[in-house]
Amino acid sequence: MDIHPPHPIHSWKDFGVQLITITAGILIALSLEGVRETLRERALVREARENIHREIADNQREVEGEIKKIPERSTKLAAALKLANEILKGKHTGEAHQVELQVDFPELNATGWQTAERTGALAHMNYAEVQKYATLYAFQEFLILQQRRALEAMASTIGIMTATEDGDPQQAPKADIERFRDQIISLRSILLIEEQMATAATARYQKALE
Repeated sequence: MDIHPPHPIHSWKDFGVQLITITAGILIALSLEGVRETLRERALVREARENIHREIADNQREVEGEIKKIPERSTKLAAALKLANEILKGKHTGEAHQVELQVDFPELNATGWQTAERTGALAHMNYAEVQKYATLYAFQEFLILQQRRALEAMASTIGIMTATEDGDPQQAPKADIERFRDQIISLRSILLIEEQMATAATARYQKALE
């Protein structure tokens, strides 16, 4: 910044006036810069908050959609377990049976939260607000990990049946049926925990949006 007196100095009075003028100009410039920075920070926080809220609302809808499918999922698991028990008890129907297992997990995102962290927006937010979001996204990550466990268990369960003819459990050796039954029981336990976490997540999402 180049600072020049507005006109030649002829006396101490002129010097004092020009010094005050220059000082005032500098203070005004600094104030304007501070205002611009404050406005920029507020805009950054506002955009980050809007993105996070939109993302939370989307995640909430995804989880609520999954919860609606839980009864159907539970029915299929119960049918698979019942079939395995019947086969092990020697109750063959003579008809081919195909086990139908499927899990559809929601697509949960954290891009808005991660972007706010990278851009520094979180540093300008209220601590309580940041803590609220951080706790929510940490819980969401635990939910995602539980869903991955369920998918791995599902893959193991289905894998036992893929070796049988036409996927009919009645064609599988007894040892495989026993393993299949155990996997179904394990999968049900994992999905029960995931279901409880999903229900808790919807309440946490709602609270974060308030």
